[in-house]
Amino acid sequence: MAALTRRFGVQHFALIENAVQDAYVRALERWPTEGLPAEPEHWLVRVAHNALVDALRRQLPTEALDDHPDGRVDPPELETDDELRLIFLCCDPVLTRAAQVALVLNVTFGLSARQIATAFISDERTVAQRIVRAKQRLRSEGIRFDVPEAVELPGRLATILDVLYIVFSEGYNPTIDDAALDAGLCNEALRLVRLLTETKQTAMPAAFALRALLCFHASRIPARLADDGSVLLMPEQDRARWDATLLSEAFSCLNEAGSGAELSRFHIEAAIAACHALGSTYATTDWPRIVELYEILRERAPSLVIDVNRALAIAMQGGAKAGLDELDAIPEREVLSRYPYALAAYADLHASLGNLMEARRYLTRALQYQPSPTHQALLRRKLAELDRDTPVGFASRADESRDDMAARFESYWTRGPKTPRL
Repeated sequence: MAALTRRFGVQHFALIENAVQDAYVRALERWPTEGLPAEPEHWLVRVAHNALVDALRRQLPTEALDDHPDGRVDPPELETDDELRLIFLCCDPVLTRAAQVALVLNVTFGLSARQIATAFISDERTVAQRIVRAKQRLRSEGIRFDVPEAVELPGRLATILDVLYIVFSEGYNPTIDDAALDAGLCNEALRLVRLLTETKQTAMPAAFALRALLCFHASRIPARLADDGSVLLMPEQDRARWDATLLSEAFSCLNEAGSGAELSRFHIEAAIAACHALGSTYATTDWPRIVELYEILRERAPSLVIDVNRALAIAMQGGAKAGLDELDAIPEREVLSRYPYALAAYADLHASLGNLMEARRYLTRALQYQPSPTHQALLRRKLAELDRDTPVGFASRADESRDDMAARFESYWTRGPKTPRL
């Protein structure tokens, strides 16, 4: 998409998308019998390019496609920053912020309207219409395929960082795929954020903060999957298997992120992830510090996901009842009632207090709204655990330390569903 858009322009967006799809179909038809080409990406670009040229010649028979006298048109070369240029294109200020994010997720990374709607706790039809209108607007405005001028960079960079964060999250927790992990999306998001920090124009503190955050999360990938392919939650993971090289990169980037006066949401989220990385066990994590960081994050970038995570951190610090009180205080009751991770959090906290009927009710409702097959399996496992035995409680006691309470809660939580993304 990026290479062909650079070559033929935004005005042919629809034809480019069709040509790329045609190339994918040809690959599915030929590669199983003919074998994988030596350079699969170049093969796809060449086939898509030829399909596009044919379509343009049919649509614009009198318009020259190239300066060659014999009418020859060569496929474009793949350039390392093509994807970034396409992202900048989709983040043009003629579009609203919501349209920018939806468009780049769809065009650059191939996420469906359903996946995007799930990420934003939104309506799929609304997202699909937003994408169509955004493409039409870019075509009508004749937007250039190029990195914007320096004065325009900060405004667009903020959206791009948001997009790369969402892409990584979708790879880390696929919403509609049977797989527990989409390593391709995670790797691509991390590759692009590294490219941003290695390019002078975009090497800004927020970009380093996001790189740190993604490295912290990526470092856990070797310990996230059980032998059967199911997800292991953080309390279950063998921390010795966390990737030391990525952790070192994360802390280094977090240090670079502190070079200016800016404090973005990615700075705060990376600091939260650092707290988890520094804890020798889940129970001994610095939960009071994490609660403080969530307080700052809620002021800077309020959202339902942050409120739910904060409530769970408060539960780890002060007991399940305190966590339930915080969940009850979240004002977006209607959205909360269909947000599967919040419902699962309610179930965890009720179960830890011995309220098994309430826990079953919330788990059943979470299962109804959870689109991810992997996390549906986790919810079913949790329901089976409730039917099989009584979870350990989490009621605060005067003679019990915070670590003791956390350890008791952890013994139940390790069997639970994945909590919302940090």
